[in-house]
Amino acid sequence: MLGCRDWARIDVRLDAAGVPNVLEVNPLPGILPDPADNSCLPKAARAAGISYDELIQSCLKYAAARQGVKLGSAPPSSPAQSEPALAVG
Repeated sequence: MLGCRDWARIDVRLDAAGVPNVLEVNPLPGILPDPADNSCLPKAARAAGISYDELIQSCLKYAAARQGVKLGSAPPSSPAQSEPALAVG
């Protein structure tokens, strides 16, 4: 219905009768890695045992797959050997 992908924040509150009410949908909530910045998605990921790097890599992989972009390893001579390289395909 809203077309949100990869990540979003939905603020829901229960009324006195326990009925959920959507207050806001934020399709691009903060994803700052520093816990002091209190970004909700990285905070929730940490609580679930997911590191910031794993969170970002997961979002990247799903978005790439949806767009038909193949992710591969960086060339061995690259300084960022462990980071994915993008290849349109």
